[in-house]
Amino acid sequence: MLRAPPAAFALIAASFTASNPAMAQAANVHWDVMGGYSDTLGTTANYLQGGYIFGVGLSMSPSWMHNLDLRFDVSYDVHNATIALLNSGQQATNQPIDFGSGSILSGSVNLVYHVPIAYGVRAYALAGAGAYYTRIELDQALPFFGGCGYYGCGYGFGYGDGYGEAVVAAHGVTNFGWDAGVGVEFALPYGHSWFLEARYQHVNSTATIQYLPIEVGYRF
Repeated sequence: MLRAPPAAFALIAASFTASNPAMAQAANVHWDVMGGYSDTLGTTANYLQGGYIFGVGLSMSPSWMHNLDLRFDVSYDVHNATIALLNSGQQATNQPIDFGSGSILSGSVNLVYHVPIAYGVRAYALAGAGAYYTRIELDQALPFFGGCGYYGCGYGFGYGDGYGEAVVAAHGVTNFGWDAGVGVEFALPYGHSWFLEARYQHVNSTATIQYLPIEVGYRF
């Protein structure tokens, strides 16, 4: 199974733009938590299904930047492998493959431009670049009896009688990429807000990776 590598980040932040009175009352430092559905696009959809994404972010908006924010995000995507990828893996390894998955751990820096559209509501567009760690893992199901696998104790992993997993093949690599998207933010009391956002992600790897997360988030 995939496990998310640890990630941490920090940033000095300032206040929101005062273009909207409701938003102008927001706190100086803004943390974001977000999650949603992540759809694969282009050739990426040939080997990875749509999955889920969750992440955290931190924004700064110095007064001299007016309607612009600077936002740092860390996100983690998980996708199940398609039948095509499982079949390709079986041919390449000459071993049975029962399931597989792909994950993307990304860290990006974005410029965010806000446009007030109503009291307490503003639309925004964002674009930026970052680093993306992508990992593909293909696994084989192994029968377990009393904690031991079909091929002997300690091969694969599982719990008691039933089925465990053994990694047949895995590969991870880090590449640079870019993103661009749009969103809508709704003000809440005490300088908090919630937002809906869609952001296209493009990873510059040997086989270009493209996906489109659609997320709901909370900013505080």
